[in-house]
Amino acid sequence: MSYENLAVKYRPRNLEEVMGQAAIKTTLANSVKLGRLAHAYVFYGPRGCGKTTIARILAKTLNCRDAKNGKPCDKCASCSEIAESKSMDVLEIDAASHTDVDNVRNVIIDNVGLAPSRDKYKIYILDEVHMLSKQSFNALLKTIEEPPAHVVFIMATTDQTKVPVTILSRSQCFRFRPIPEDLIIERLRDVVTKENLKVSDEALAVIAASAGGAMRDALTLLDRAASFGKGSVELDVLNELLGHASPDLIKEVALALIKRDAAALYSGFEKIAREGYDPVTILRDLRNTLSETFLHLQGFSKVPTALAVSAMDCPPLTLARLSRKLNVVIDEVKFSDSPALASEIALFTLVETPRDLDALVKRLEALEGRLSSGIPNTAGAVTKAAPGAGVASQTIAPGVCKQEAGEADGQKKNEKLPSSALWKRLLSVVSVNKPILYNILLSVRVVFDQENTWKLSSAGKFEADIIEKARRELEGNLERLAGRKIGLTVEYNEEAKAAPVQEEDTEQVLESAEVLEAEDVDADAGIAPEADLPSAPHLPANTGAGVLPKTVPAVLGGHSDPQKGGKPLQQSPPASQPAAEMRWEDMGSRRPEEEPELKHLNKVFHGRITRIQKIKGQ
Repeated sequence: MSYENLAVKYRPRNLEEVMGQAAIKTTLANSVKLGRLAHAYVFYGPRGCGKTTIARILAKTLNCRDAKNGKPCDKCASCSEIAESKSMDVLEIDAASHTDVDNVRNVIIDNVGLAPSRDKYKIYILDEVHMLSKQSFNALLKTIEEPPAHVVFIMATTDQTKVPVTILSRSQCFRFRPIPEDLIIERLRDVVTKENLKVSDEALAVIAASAGGAMRDALTLLDRAASFGKGSVELDVLNELLGHASPDLIKEVALALIKRDAAALYSGFEKIAREGYDPVTILRDLRNTLSETFLHLQGFSKVPTALAVSAMDCPPLTLARLSRKLNVVIDEVKFSDSPALASEIALFTLVETPRDLDALVKRLEALEGRLSSGIPNTAGAVTKAAPGAGVASQTIAPGVCKQEAGEADGQKKNEKLPSSALWKRLLSVVSVNKPILYNILLSVRVVFDQENTWKLSSAGKFEADIIEKARRELEGNLERLAGRKIGLTVEYNEEAKAAPVQEEDTEQVLESAEVLEAEDVDADAGIAPEADLPSAPHLPANTGAGVLPKTVPAVLGGHSDPQKGGKPLQQSPPASQPAAEMRWEDMGSRRPEEEPELKHLNKVFHGRITRIQKIKGQ
């Protein structure tokens, strides 16, 4: 007798042997018992989950002469013929090879009115029914809607979306789900026992995971592995058969991605190429490892992974982003003429790609808000990478900024910020989050009567009411910025006029243009908060909001010494005269269109950044 593969040999013969699909089995069994049969059924779902098998079992149940409690006997001629696909009254039609309307007319429509030759029902099982043409579906429409009493249609498909709605609305539809891995393992253990095979539990778990919820795929894979291992299936043999790399190698490549270690990544791919692993399989294993580690670190999964301990310091969201990007890489590598090279280069690209663009955008917006309010910022700096260096080499380095600032700035970090500087910092925070409130705050008069109590006077009652509603939030921001509680008192005073906000010292403004604020926006990027800002030059206590010393150097026009060819020192406008807004045309000969980096930023942010000026070697 010829060998019969395991998927055919152990195909379920009744509904009790079918793994999973409990709701479908119960519904069909009760329909048979109660005589509530539909004239058409549509079974849809992924491959290998039991659609055709249940269709055959339903056909046997309907035509079995000795059926008991909705269960076929599997002994009568009708059951035997249906199991072997030889029954005259149960026609299995492959829709992929009968797509023409002529085939449908000759096989189904012209013969549907004929009575069954022996059994009670004439049953048509249409496999992969979505492959029929539009004309074939239209020809079947009337027949499916009002078939003869002795006809039952059972249609199976893996793509329900391609079946016309007119067909679905005339049928009872059942959705088949992928079979869970634990049920697949249970079925495999039963088969292993009956076949006297030696298979480890780890190997069974790998087979079940590789099957993708399809029992037929799992049995076929077990059959192949048993032949490869001569009746014994171990994990290393199975990994070699499937092309899976060892967990240690996958862990090595994953850590190289997380740590952005290009050398380790290259070393890992050398091992992959030397062993001849399938690149697509490697990428899938890598994606699954990152996803499972993310779920474990988030507390959603209790099953630890080999990467879980080593990736404890990595933000879980980074693992999720890498896993998502690997899906795109897998789709690209599938259609490449050199999968190994394409996969390696793609992973090097992931190493050099910024992880969190949203955080970078927030940092730039924060910088814009501070520059628009003229606030000096020396909290952190972005180190300038050497030409040709990747993004990975450009890191936030507060230590470098501290060295460049000198000992004087280091001493100022321990000093308490004056009230005027704190007010400006508060304005910068509000300008990013609530621009309407920011505009209102610019119109108020701030009096620093006491160190921990400020008085805000507004000339408009409406504006005063809005500030009063936001007072608690403003006090909370002040406490976070100053490290102490500062109370705000809001009053309505028709004679109150805000002091104009002047531009900062030129050196401070230009210095701020090269610095990114990392205090409030580094959480999303996974960067630790910087040290507190150094205190600005102390201003008089009774100084209004934004009032600076009387003289400032010339703005972007040269040196302050007239003898050196620069512009003479100019006095700032009086307190009653608002300072003119700094525009691109006022910034000297270097216009934004002449600076490639500034031109790019201006294009990306649609002109929102208005005071960034790059300082070249001076």
